Amino acid sequence: MNNDKICVVPWIHLNFEPDGQVTPCCLTSAHHYYAGDLNKNSVEEIWNSDNMKKLRKEMINGIEPKICDKCFNNERVTGESSRVYRNNEFKKVIEIIPEITQPDGTCTTMDFKYWDFRFSNLCNFKCRSCGPRYSSAWVPDAKKMGYTDQEKVWNIEAVNESANFDFLKEQVHTVERIYFAGGEPLMMPEHWQIMDMLVENNRFDVRISYNTNLSSFSYSGKHAFNYWRQWNHKCLEIWPSIDEIGERAELIRSGTVWNKVDNNLRELLTLDNAIIRPNVTVGAWNVNRLPEIIDYFVDVGVFDFNIDKTNFFSINVIEWPDHYHVQILTDEFKLRTLDKLHNYIESFKQKYNVDLSRSLEYIMSQLHKPHNPYIAMKFINTTEKLDKIRNETLVDVIPEMREIYDLYAGY
Repeated sequence: MNNDKICVVPWIHLNFEPDGQVTPCCLTSAHHYYAGDLNKNSVEEIWNSDNMKKLRKEMINGIEPKICDKCFNNERVTGESSRVYRNNEFKKVIEIIPEITQPDGTCTTMDFKYWDFRFSNLCNFKCRSCGPRYSSAWVPDAKKMGYTDQEKVWNIEAVNESANFDFLKEQVHTVERIYFAGGEPLMMPEHWQIMDMLVENNRFDVRISYNTNLSSFSYSGKHAFNYWRQWNHKCLEIWPSIDEIGERAELIRSGTVWNKVDNNLRELLTLDNAIIRPNVTVGAWNVNRLPEIIDYFVDVGVFDFNIDKTNFFSINVIEWPDHYHVQILTDEFKLRTLDKLHNYIESFKQKYNVDLSRSLEYIMSQLHKPHNPYIAMKFINTTEKLDKIRNETLVDVIPEMREIYDLYAGY
């Protein structure tokens, strides 16, 4: 077995999409490489489907799967990725892969140690970088733009003809990691069912992590803090999705009420057993503002430099939709942004004795890519349509984006 290309995820996990499609991992979803469909296949059939077996065989034989390029591209620049993280987290499974894998890629065990089951696309935000697949709030706008004719809320009603909850109960004693994302997980009844099930089984040792928009901590008389406070130390990670501040946040992440998000973040910091690590989705509209966003996190008190000098926040680079990638920016703007980020890294190091270069390394590598006229024009066309539908004007709120419009004036 060639460990250089191995990722443990295909041996411990399936990613359920809100429409019932199943992918090997959430990071592969942009490739439309499906392991199966819960509407047509049983979980057992999906687990050892042709695509899952092919993926495992490629990894074992030292072939870098095309669908895993997000991780491998990150590793080539930073040495880090979700693959590296998961392999370190589940080292014991890596060791037994030769024992549980047949020559054709069949995995003889089916223990879902890592859950990322998105039973719904229910969400109250319609972030510009998202879409109807992961946000029910996006559906009306997507229909006006001619993108979809889907129903507003997608739900997976059952797995293997059993209620979702019954399916999960079969795996509750083996699960080690749960990733709650969406949609907005704190709006989803399935999230609260899972939390109740974990409490009933005293599984406070399960490592749980969230992507949440921080719009609310309550649901149907329940409050997330009453659950979270019971969790073992270092087993609870909350990754607030905060891409901007103030009016800019309210435009990029439509549905945001900034004062409410700000207050909820400050309340979140009162949890003494939780790791709080903001997740910033970075594209053309906020890459130049990373210093201001990071300064906000410092001012609020998110970072404790005495505990950790490396992992205060994570950056998710927008690669799809490609017309929000930093390549739509002019080359001059990208150079100015690189200078700003280099200067910020130096000043941050002098002020706090903390080096941000590793955290910003990948997004800075993307800024070296040349301007792409095709996706820049696509950005202009898409933004004009969405601005009209939402009665917004992106360049009024984010004036630096006017450079793109000026470049193509008259086209």
